[in-house]
Amino acid sequence: MRGKRLYFLPLVALLTLLFVWNIRPRVVDNNISQYNDTYKNCKKKTKIGFLKTHKCASSSIQNILMRFATNNSLNVVLPSQGNYLGRYIKYTRSMISNTPWELAGMEYDIFCLHTIWNQGEVSNTLGPGATYFTMLRDPVDLFESLWNYASFNTYYHISLEEFAFVPKTGLFSQRAFKNLGRNQMLWDMGLTSKQMDNYTAVEQMIREAEQNFHLVLIAERFEESMILMKDLLCWDYRDILNLKLNARDASHKSQLSIAARHALEDYLAADYRLYNHFKQRFEERVQEFGNQRMENELDIFRHANGNMKEKCGLEATRNAKLKGEQRLWGTGLIGYHFENSTDDPICRYMAMSENSFLDLLRREQEEKTRHKLLGNQVKKQDVLENLVKTQDVLEDLPTDKINVEQLKKVLGAV
Repeated sequence: MRGKRLYFLPLVALLTLLFVWNIRPRVVDNNISQYNDTYKNCKKKTKIGFLKTHKCASSSIQNILMRFATNNSLNVVLPSQGNYLGRYIKYTRSMISNTPWELAGMEYDIFCLHTIWNQGEVSNTLGPGATYFTMLRDPVDLFESLWNYASFNTYYHISLEEFAFVPKTGLFSQRAFKNLGRNQMLWDMGLTSKQMDNYTAVEQMIREAEQNFHLVLIAERFEESMILMKDLLCWDYRDILNLKLNARDASHKSQLSIAARHALEDYLAADYRLYNHFKQRFEERVQEFGNQRMENELDIFRHANGNMKEKCGLEATRNAKLKGEQRLWGTGLIGYHFENSTDDPICRYMAMSENSFLDLLRREQEEKTRHKLLGNQVKKQDVLENLVKTQDVLEDLPTDKINVEQLKKVLGAV
């Protein structure tokens, strides 16, 4: 009996220690470095293809990817100017053929600009081993946002409420500015206007999206999408800190009647098939991830985001009041004012407009290109010098054992 007590007492002590440890007060350090997931046993993925769909909170994700590229010295697929890689036609690698980085033979890590998706060409540009994902949004909400962002009223000369009911013939059957309009998400994925009412073609595009993308995010569940993206890429919380970019001022949102919304739902039926399919897939991914685990990670993510906004002194500001690299393209938008009160570059990058960030990336890649070409020139000079030394040595070799003249010809052709 005494022996059993001796075993029992240490067990009680251990359980008591574990209990006290679990109920201890947790002090959270405001240092952002705490959000690095050092416990992970996977390696961060750095080769990424992101289909930037229109008005699907995709600018926020693009900013995350561009920051990651800058912080890790990665190369982004960039045109020589602008923010599109195929505005009216599908992307092909030839679209970047005149850029310094392509001419220098640079390898690419991230694809994240607006495009008409072409899986084969994007894969050819990034090379093997890339991870692909995109984001979708409720089609009517997307269309309303796109209408006001791109000023469709100046193209169709009617209000969105009126457009919902007008017969879609003539001008109203056309895409605004040739690339924006009906079923925008399917258009961005590569479906043509003529195929929008073709049930088989739409279903085929959905199947292709299943095959092409490792993850399809949902804009209405943005925070959960960030957690799933972080998990897919084996990233840290710091990597996914973000602001809501290109958000609109309330005065620039259209108020639709219930009838108009229903009419637009019919008009956008193909996009709804795509959206509803991946909305269900997204819910399955969340369930697989685990509800409790998701809640825990969301708490940390929200805390990290709040800390960063406070640390950077970022304030939501009407775009009309912003200047320089913080000024967004478009009207009626909300941007962020950043006071340069910290040395952490993430503050500047988070508040930076898309076009300003792309110009920054171009300057960085031009510098990389110069270093690459300079390095190649140095290597070429080294080869030539070694060639001269080798030929001098060959002169002293016995000609009966080696064909000196033949070897000189081979070396001279190198």
